[in-house]
Amino acid sequence: MIRWFNLFKQNWWTALDEKFYGLKFLINLIACYSVYMYVTHLLVMNRFREGVILNDPIQQLFKPIDLSIPIFVITYVCIVSYIIYIIPRPRDFYFAARAFLVVFLLRFLFILLIPLAPAKDMVALNDPVLDWIVGNNHEIYNDLFFSGHVTDISIFFLCNRSKWLRGFMGCCAVTVGILLVWQHVHYTADVIAAPFFAYASYVMFAKKRLDRNATLS
Repeated sequence: MIRWFNLFKQNWWTALDEKFYGLKFLINLIACYSVYMYVTHLLVMNRFREGVILNDPIQQLFKPIDLSIPIFVITYVCIVSYIIYIIPRPRDFYFAARAFLVVFLLRFLFILLIPLAPAKDMVALNDPVLDWIVGNNHEIYNDLFFSGHVTDISIFFLCNRSKWLRGFMGCCAVTVGILLVWQHVHYTADVIAAPFFAYASYVMFAKKRLDRNATLS
């Protein structure tokens, strides 16, 4: 804990010593959040669009059951863990937020380009936080390709330099992917594709900057 506070103080002090960095950081954060919420609104508006139901032989190996609780717990443990990791690293935070936003925009684009509908025997995924964001009466079931849960955890995995945290995130991404397919919330293709899109966004918008800042971590 002491090391965390020392790292927070050192890195933020150094970053804010750069002219206009605080303003740039704030604008970047507000822009990323605003675009995220706007695209989420577009997904809600798009929720009634019909899509194709895939014949997924791997998905059919599992009888769907409600795994919402373990999916929710694992996902938000990853989110909280990454927030704790990234807060004392403002320069990493700056570029990781961009990579996260880009992969979210890519996901929205592919949802439009590849309209899919969930399996008929899907068990709805209960996520109280997401319900609060989009509204309890606006559940989204056709945001399939590619998996948002696995993408988010993959971004967390890629945008940190802690070996133990990366190992934890990697295991969580695989576990959540399996659980999503088991519950028939996502097809296997949705889950497998997610890390590749996350990696592409990471390489294009974050990798070089994060490598450059690695000595601060």
